[in-house]
Amino acid sequence: MDLLTNIFNDIKIHDDNELKEILYNKEVINCKSIDSFTVAEKKLNDKNNKTRENIIGAIINDNIHNEYYIINRWLMLRTMLFKILDELVAYKTYNKIICIHKGGRNNKYDFSIEFIFDDNTKDIFNVEFKFNISEIKQAPQFVSPMKPSQYMTNSYEEYYYDNYLSKLSELSGFILPKKEDYLKEIHNINPKCMMSYQELYYQGCKTSSKFNNNEKAISFYKYSIKISKESISNFINKTDIKIELLSDYLYTTQKNKIYLFYHNGQFILQKKDIDDYKINIMNKKPNKSCYECISKNGYRIKILLRWKNGNGIAFPAFQIS
Repeated sequence: MDLLTNIFNDIKIHDDNELKEILYNKEVINCKSIDSFTVAEKKLNDKNNKTRENIIGAIINDNIHNEYYIINRWLMLRTMLFKILDELVAYKTYNKIICIHKGGRNNKYDFSIEFIFDDNTKDIFNVEFKFNISEIKQAPQFVSPMKPSQYMTNSYEEYYYDNYLSKLSELSGFILPKKEDYLKEIHNINPKCMMSYQELYYQGCKTSSKFNNNEKAISFYKYSIKISKESISNFINKTDIKIELLSDYLYTTQKNKIYLFYHNGQFILQKKDIDDYKINIMNKKPNKSCYECISKNGYRIKILLRWKNGNGIAFPAFQIS
């Protein structure tokens, strides 16, 4: 009977929207926000991930109305979350727990979670949240360093400008930006010197909201992808990774980091051995646009060189997994 009552309450509250909305971290959370913990279309990933992170933070910080826990899914989520968080402090009793959101490019993890004990001492954990995977090797990336050329023996940005950007200029009819401006602005999602190129690129991309089915734009989009792949392959052939420098970056960004996964209705914790990020061996895979490295512990690290906002157009970066 209790199970039937829970199911009835769950359905009734979802239908009637009886529960008050919650404003948390500049997002409005309502009883249906729990649906973000269900696998959805890829295009909703960013939106849903922000909601999931805010729900986790709101639960930890006690900002969710108690009435929400009438709904079985909310109750189960809170129960499982605190059960897994207790593992972080080896089930020691704490007086208070605080979640501080740390997402963004300047931070390498999503939350700082503080446990405060009777004697006012604290245990603080840097937590990265990943949805729909159960271990870090399943993630498309665990870190994405900007300005990748600093970790390589040649500059990819200069190489692309000197050998390929003029081809896009000729095809599009756009003025070739000054090299000084290009190198200064290219590490941005919308570089000013590439605005006209970027606009045409997305007008030719069928999955973009700016797609206009223009033949010139489609040709430009396809050609941009073609020469981007060619440029990366040729560049990797003649360029090595600065192993020590990149290993130091990985060590700095990954030390003391805890991974919190949510997969198949369960939370999972994982902490990597820091030796997993000390690169010993580097192999070039130019046809795959990447370097495949082996760490001190035998852990495989894939370092993909790519463009984050338009192939050959904006924001070169590493995607490391």
